[in-house]
Amino acid sequence: MSMTVRTALKGGIAALAMSMMATTSQAADELVISTATPPQHAQTMTMVWFAEALAEATGGELTAKIFDSSQLYNARDVGKAVARGDVGMAIVPSPYLSRIEANINVLDLPMLNGLSETTRNDMLDGPLGDKLNELLSDKMGVVVPGNWPLLGRVMYWSTAKPLTNHEEFKGMQVRIPGGAAAAARVEAMGGVPVVMPGSDMPLALQQGTVDATMASIESVVQQKLTDVGVTHGFWDQGIVGYLIPIVSRSYWDSLDKDQQATFSEVWNATVAKQREMAIEQDGEYRAKLTEWGVTISDASDEASATARDAMMPIQAGLVDKLEISDEVMSLAEEAAK
Repeated sequence: MSMTVRTALKGGIAALAMSMMATTSQAADELVISTATPPQHAQTMTMVWFAEALAEATGGELTAKIFDSSQLYNARDVGKAVARGDVGMAIVPSPYLSRIEANINVLDLPMLNGLSETTRNDMLDGPLGDKLNELLSDKMGVVVPGNWPLLGRVMYWSTAKPLTNHEEFKGMQVRIPGGAAAAARVEAMGGVPVVMPGSDMPLALQQGTVDATMASIESVVQQKLTDVGVTHGFWDQGIVGYLIPIVSRSYWDSLDKDQQATFSEVWNATVAKQREMAIEQDGEYRAKLTEWGVTISDASDEASATARDAMMPIQAGLVDKLEISDEVMSLAEEAAK
């Protein structure tokens, strides 16, 4: 994340925290936050800004300590740690939690192809997001304190074959982090999905075990995937990734009602700024990758609509396989109009 983005986000949240200064009756235990990303990564920085703003807004009554770089838990396991109360808070990539609450898979369905990040943000801040938060909270025994940070566009990156349209995926081995919907998307384009954790992905690209990978643009820059041969990127207007904030029930219950309200207000203010910066950051990372020799192509609106229509026949089967409820489907369809 650039210094300009960091300064703008930190300044905006700090100003808001000052404006909503709260007096709390007692201090809760220090909130332990676990992140899987390094200190300079946007995910970790978001939690740093939130912790600073929370302390500011509560006059130091609510404080947090952040353990980055998977010091405590990796992204795959941290959700269960929060549910057990071993960690107070984390933001977890939605695919990991969709394995626990299947309805979250609705975000990867073809019917959402072509929707902008802003439209998807609004969708998740509305009735659909409320329902998913309720279902996840009930399933895991955690609290979702507010809105979801924007992880960004989930793009495709190849090492040799140019990626400029959907047809070029035919026969390609494409690494995906998991999920039936992601696999079905690759198969619909003629590719072969290969489920693989992110830690194994760079070597697989370098050795040619896979031809391409699903990944956010930030991951490509932060992991310097150009060093293992990435030369082309493609945005198909398909999946946009999100991080889901979860708080342990034991920590949440240690807060009084005013503290809980302040916690959620500060969190949502942090997310609002984070989303703005994430969209701006996409342009910065594109420029950097262009300097590094990576060619990035974007599917046109027409091509995206054509791909969506081609994938729609598989959607009903995915909904049944993933056991997405009729209520969630109805809310998503309404939001996608």
